[in-house]
Amino acid sequence: MSLHPAQATTPYTMREAQGPTRAEWDGWLEGSPGGGHILQSYDWGEFKKSLGWRPVRLVLERDGEVVGVGQFLAYDTGPFVPGALWYCTKGPCLPWNDEEAVRVFFRGVLEVAGREGAHTIKIEPEVLEEQKDVKVLLLGKLGFRKARYDLNQKTTMLVDLRPSEEELLARMKGKTRYNVRLAARKGVKVVEPDFEEAWETFYGFMEATADRAGYPIRRSQDYLHDNMREMHDARRGRLFFAVHEGTPLAGIYVYTFGKKYWYIHGGSSNEKRNLMPNYLLQWEVMRWARQQGLVYYDMVGVPRPENLNENDSLWGVYRFKAGFGGEVTDFLGCLDLPVKLVRAAAWYRFEPVYYRLYNKLKREVFY
Repeated sequence: MSLHPAQATTPYTMREAQGPTRAEWDGWLEGSPGGGHILQSYDWGEFKKSLGWRPVRLVLERDGEVVGVGQFLAYDTGPFVPGALWYCTKGPCLPWNDEEAVRVFFRGVLEVAGREGAHTIKIEPEVLEEQKDVKVLLLGKLGFRKARYDLNQKTTMLVDLRPSEEELLARMKGKTRYNVRLAARKGVKVVEPDFEEAWETFYGFMEATADRAGYPIRRSQDYLHDNMREMHDARRGRLFFAVHEGTPLAGIYVYTFGKKYWYIHGGSSNEKRNLMPNYLLQWEVMRWARQQGLVYYDMVGVPRPENLNENDSLWGVYRFKAGFGGEVTDFLGCLDLPVKLVRAAAWYRFEPVYYRLYNKLKREVFY
């Protein structure tokens, strides 16, 4: 890894934040470039801690002020590969246009990770594919390589909520706008139910949607319940239902952080689909988000630009999401950095087997 020693006059330093409070960490994260991501939040790190991942929280400072952060989740991969994997999901959040800042940060990461026995560092920064200079810096100068798998969706749909409601409706595709109004005209309402009372119904919606689409739900029911419950209690997650004459027809669970929110989980029943409840549900949650001061909506998960055609498994998802006027956004995806070369190479070879073993033994996705 080509990390030249910074000059003595560099204003940047990197340190591990020992025992930051929730308010401290989330404040630094929200103030970082891009405004942070829910998967970098304190509460997300604490949830993953309950599953065997240890949060390591690192901060980049300039003249004593925090200007970037990265929450790495450390997981012991022994006895198969001695040491630990460090995974920075949807991070770190850095001033990516400042090469010196990036170099200082990762030099510090290597120092801490090496001291604590990591063999591989995996990052997933929200850096756009089109940011060629950052891509060259990471993959060329700093020694990262493209990971075997992109763990979260590499390509997403972003909706800017800053325009007025009239402008947002005007940006929608005509059919989407028509379906929103049809659902409202037919008496569909959007409500926020009690989480625990609504959970079984919501999970049923997810199962019905997965059956229609022909793919399984990746996470176990226990994982999804515990994650959504914990984030709901931390005021980082909200559940919404579309109902008609007292009957729930569709639901979405959104995560919130800073000025943004994410749609990761959702589903609908097989009843009254002609009422188009999913369309009004999305629109009313967008209106709710604007009232909360949120300005960006990440709809999460559409086909990559090179796969944007009717043969892609996510084509139907793309058509639905594209109707709301967002823009396809393509990130770099997952990148790996070897810390201990022999062990990192062993992990890279063993990684697919480890995933399958983990899934078979625990009936859960590793990451």
